[in-house]
Amino acid sequence: MRLYKVVGTVVSQEKEECLIGKKLLLCEAADGKRIVAVDMVGAGVGSDVLVSRSFFTSQEHLIDERIIGIVDSVAES
Repeated sequence: MRLYKVVGTVVSQEKEECLIGKKLLLCEAADGKRIVAVDMVGAGVGSDVLVSRSFFTSQEHLIDERIIGIVDSVAES
């Protein structure tokens, strides 16, 4: 898992069947790396989120990046 901030939305009229009805969000890591992730939890722009990689929706469909959690706080010790 990696920590990202949602910085925008992505709109795609044509996509694979497993992505129909799913929200796509543009996420940015602290190092500036940007990815597009499928929102599984109802995140929005400005949210800090946890992103997981490689999720199979079926034998034929793979979601590379998916948002699996909205972060409430981060504590460093």
